[in-house]
Amino acid sequence: MKYFITISLATVLLIAGFIGYRQNSFTSDGLPYDDEQVGLQEQIIIHFSHVVAENTPKGLAASRFAELVKEKTKGRVLVQVYPNGILYSDDNELEALKKNEIQMIAPTFSKMTDLLPTWQVLDLPFVFHNEEQVQKLYQNNALKTALLDELEDEQIKGLDFWHNGFKQIAANDKLIQQVDDFTNLRIRIMPSEMLQQQFTLLRATPVTTSFGNVYTQIEKKGVEAQENTISNLYSKGFHTFEKNITLSNHGILGYAVLMNESFWKKLEPNIQNQIMDALNEMKDWQLMTSHNINQKSLTELKKLPNVTIHTLTKDEKQQWQAQLAPIYSRYDKQIDDHYYKLLREQIN
Repeated sequence: MKYFITISLATVLLIAGFIGYRQNSFTSDGLPYDDEQVGLQEQIIIHFSHVVAENTPKGLAASRFAELVKEKTKGRVLVQVYPNGILYSDDNELEALKKNEIQMIAPTFSKMTDLLPTWQVLDLPFVFHNEEQVQKLYQNNALKTALLDELEDEQIKGLDFWHNGFKQIAANDKLIQQVDDFTNLRIRIMPSEMLQQQFTLLRATPVTTSFGNVYTQIEKKGVEAQENTISNLYSKGFHTFEKNITLSNHGILGYAVLMNESFWKKLEPNIQNQIMDALNEMKDWQLMTSHNINQKSLTELKKLPNVTIHTLTKDEKQQWQAQLAPIYSRYDKQIDDHYYKLLREQIN
């Protein structure tokens, strides 16, 4: 009981502190003395909200980013990170960013597709065949630049991409191996027309729900399966219900690192450069860390006697690919084949 009260009080104080800050992210009042900041006229606070645990690829990346920004700006810019959706869910964080209620978020690529349908190119199935191809997406390239530039019309500054890992399938009652195993399966997906079409082609019943609500949906049998990375399945404890995991590598889960554009434009050019330097410096670290966390999480899952893990065979993979084949022409016709061509050029 004491533990619960302590945690509840800490959460209230954290949110109260955020509310006190969010009306004015540029302030010099009430700061502790720091000899590195002597002569600075104002402290810049960046509120960074995300919905996953701190020990996941995104959670660790946000913390590393905060450290590097503080270091490079000599303490003038502080990034305050709010994990686990304690401020905003993945359903409302984008709107909060636009209103400058928070200054940074890192939503999944899929979450961006309602706003910008061209981003569906990153949800196409079985495009990436190995880690080497995946890493090429996250380097500076024409596709990444084009997608981030599209955000300018939405008053959002696109900064970078971060990686989590390949997506797998986790199910409650059975292993998903053959295409027929998907029939009428209620599977949780992120809000993306591309993902909706994929699982409809597999004859499943896709269910869209926020990340923070997935566990409740599983408990109530609202969904019977989900696609997610190994690190998310393990860190959130989804494996306690969804004990059947198929390593399918059918898609990737990545994040768009975003900032409120008006906030960005108010930053001095040297501060903007230091923020970008921090992101560039951590790029290789972030990719390596995401890989290591997923591998470590998989190792831990394999130790659990009640968890069954199956790697999709070559024949099973070909069966899935054949069923999903129409999705590529749909994207070309309905959205923009230019982006798919850029993607293929980049990873091959």
